[in-house]
Amino acid sequence: MTIRYTLHALERMKQRGIDKELVEECITDPDKVDHLNDVYRCIKKHGEKVLVVIYKRFHNTILVITTFTSSKINKYLF
Repeated sequence: MTIRYTLHALERMKQRGIDKELVEECITDPDKVDHLNDVYRCIKKHGEKVLVVIYKRFHNTILVITTFTSSKINKYLF
């Protein structure tokens, strides 16, 4: 599986201090995955926050659209 990033995702990761290792861990070992139309939202608890990654799947490729952190753990995990 190949993980690629949109320019938007890379810019947001840089702004928000989120590194690729965390994004890839969220995708490969999520705490929760939601399938919303043609996109996926995976969530991984990280300390006192959750990391949320929005991506699309194309055959053997995952395209990360955006990612962010949130302190609203209950909103995303329960």
